[in-house]
Amino acid sequence: MVETNRETRSVATASISLGIIAAAIVIAALYYASSILITLICSVFIAFVLEPPVRLMERLRIPRWVGSLLVVVLTLAVMYVLIYLAYDHVVDFLNTIPRVVATVQRMVARLEVWARSLGPGASTLLPSTPDTSVPTVRLQEESPWTQFLLRGIGSVYAFTVTVAFIPFLVFFMLASKNHIWAATLNLFPMHRRQQTEDVIGGITTMVRQYVLGNILVALIAAVMILPVFIAVSLPYPLLLALFAAFLSVIPYIGVALGMLPPLLMAVAHDDSVGHLVAIVVVVFLVHFVAVNVLTPKLVGRRVKLNALSVTLSMMFWGWLWGGLGLVLAVPITAGLKAICDNIQSLKPFGAWMGEG
Repeated sequence: MVETNRETRSVATASISLGIIAAAIVIAALYYASSILITLICSVFIAFVLEPPVRLMERLRIPRWVGSLLVVVLTLAVMYVLIYLAYDHVVDFLNTIPRVVATVQRMVARLEVWARSLGPGASTLLPSTPDTSVPTVRLQEESPWTQFLLRGIGSVYAFTVTVAFIPFLVFFMLASKNHIWAATLNLFPMHRRQQTEDVIGGITTMVRQYVLGNILVALIAAVMILPVFIAVSLPYPLLLALFAAFLSVIPYIGVALGMLPPLLMAVAHDDSVGHLVAIVVVVFLVHFVAVNVLTPKLVGRRVKLNALSVTLSMMFWGWLWGGLGLVLAVPITAGLKAICDNIQSLKPFGAWMGEG
């Protein structure tokens, strides 16, 4: 009896150790193959979104590869036109960033002077001013924000190459969808194929609902924000309204991120306190309406994830892939939830990730 218990404990310990080793290997693979995986995931998500118009063309007797090519080219053309129309405004906006930074630095300097005037107790809370009589040499390092945003790709060159590959991958995925679908089902035994088809269909539906729904929510939010930005005479109102709307879609931290660009721009142009309050109020109210009214209607309740699962996923994928991980965290988690919802043994995990 004692020997049996020891063997049971040793087997359990060995299985736990193997599980930890397997998890470490998977995380290492996700980290070192991040550029390939990010490219594949983005391509799959885009292919899911573009599948309906390709299917419509197929019903109109247009060959699938021709429909896939037309949809991809049309999507690239629309993106090019949008970039062309927004290019001048984006360049002007970027040129004003040094002025915004200078204004913020002046505000921080005034705050520092005010705090030091309160006495030695308050001045100890602020960093000491370096002695300007002694020349100092500083090495300009890469911004930590740049490192964070490009962590999953590695460099601007790698990011450009990755983006260049995505249209080709999307085209091949769309054009060969029927073959890929059949080949994927053939990887599983006959009695598992229906379940596999349900899982893939669930992932497709959930990702499509999430991406298209959030884009529509962000556009509606931008339309609601734009009149207020115009009323307070904020520079580049359309660009800043789009920034605020799309950033506010990010769960939990989105409302703070959405307020930041218009507030900094307003401060740089010495706007009144009333204008600053108006910007904060409209972004907060639109975010509240988007989260509680628009998202349940347009995105769907099947995509809803609870706060804990979203937070953990953003922490994990942000730590692993940086800024791109934050963007992909919720769609990846929604896809995992779709897998769990369609596999009987994993349904409790899907219920745990959902809102009930």
